[in-house]
Amino acid sequence: MVDITDTQAEKLIKLYTKAEKDILAEVNKALLKGNSTYQLNAMLKNVRKIRKDLLEGARDWSEQAIQQAYEAGMKSTGMGGGVGFNAVHQQAVAVLAENAYGRFEIVDQVIGRRVNDVYRSIALENVTGQVVGYQTWQQTAKRIRSDMAERGITGFVDAAGKRWNMETYAEMIARTTPRQAMIEGTKNRLLEHGYDLAQVVGGSSSRTCDKCMRWVGRTVSLTGKTSGYPTLADALGDGLFHPNCTHNIAIAGTFEEAIERAGG
Repeated sequence: MVDITDTQAEKLIKLYTKAEKDILAEVNKALLKGNSTYQLNAMLKNVRKIRKDLLEGARDWSEQAIQQAYEAGMKSTGMGGGVGFNAVHQQAVAVLAENAYGRFEIVDQVIGRRVNDVYRSIALENVTGQVVGYQTWQQTAKRIRSDMAERGITGFVDAAGKRWNMETYAEMIARTTPRQAMIEGTKNRLLEHGYDLAQVVGGSSSRTCDKCMRWVGRTVSLTGKTSGYPTLADALGDGLFHPNCTHNIAIAGTFEEAIERAGG
């Protein structure tokens, strides 16, 4: 699964890195000719096109990466038989993909606001310059360029107070959402075959944090219906399966057996 995650992450990071570079280029062109209404309008038009293409790429990525990861999770159980990719699994993938895409829509909204702020700032300085007899758009352009050099095109802050630019946010999504889909695929396949107990497995010691380490090898109840065991929700609430986490779940048994079933 690590290979799948890395491959999908690379595709998404490349997509967003290029888009951010292209948007910054459009903004810089407008800043260099900030007293040009034509250039400002061209910036808005061109950035809208970049955003549209980026969202289409994000939609494709969400659908492909999530399904691939989900199926990998199902496969990791070693359970096939007569149970295939039925409506339950299809619905789960659709929901996961839509949730992932929703995060990209948030980024798009931030980009739109950021570019509109640039437009308004420069346009306002143009009017000010005309009214008082001088133009200050050069100073405004310098300030905006400095700000974007530090924060990137977005520089938005999430609910936890962490600041992201387009590349780092895309990388976080790329490494988090496929992993979540894989775990969901594993869980649903186990439940489908009547298993409620699962064991936390996988990961490498060099990439295992303290939060994950205290769960590795432990048995959890997937639904909470089996008394005497912590639930998968408990583990998630305690920080297991965080961004960049490499762990999964497998049929409860000996630790060695569970690791072997989960593919190492």
